[in-house]
Amino acid sequence: MNNTPLEESRLARFGIALIVAGFFTFLIGIFPDIIRLNITPGLGVIQIITFLFGIGLMTLGGYIYAYATRQRARERRLRHEVGMRLLATGYVLCVVSAIADIIGIGSHNFPEAAPVFGLWQSGGVLLGVLIIIFGLFLYAMTVE
Repeated sequence: MNNTPLEESRLARFGIALIVAGFFTFLIGIFPDIIRLNITPGLGVIQIITFLFGIGLMTLGGYIYAYATRQRARERRLRHEVGMRLLATGYVLCVVSAIADIIGIGSHNFPEAAPVFGLWQSGGVLLGVLIIIFGLFLYAMTVE
C-alpha cells in the first residue's frame, strides 16, 4: 500500500483532530461546569466515563498521527511493537484505575456507596497517561 503525501497529511490531520476532540471531551468530563452539566458533587460515574473517553480519543489520535508521520518504507522494529502495546496497556491502566469502585476492586463498593475518585485512582490514571506518553515516544522515535 503506497500512500501519497496528500493521504498521509489527511491522516495526520485526522489524528490531530482526534487529539483536540479528545482533549475537549476530557475537559468536559473533568469540569462539567463548562457546559453547565454539573449534576453530582465531585466526580460521578458519567464524568469518569466521559474523561476516560477523552483520554481514549487522545491516545487513538496520537497513535494515528505517529503512524501517519512515521516513515513506513522502513521495517517495523521491536520498539514500534512495544510502543503500541504500551499505549494499550496505559489506557487499560487508566480505565481500571478510574472505575475501580464501579467494578468492585476499589475501597468503596458502588451499589452501597457513591464511587470515589480519590488519590489512588488519580495516581493510577496519571501513571497510565505517563505509560501512554512513553509508548508514543517509543513508537514515534526515529533512530538511524
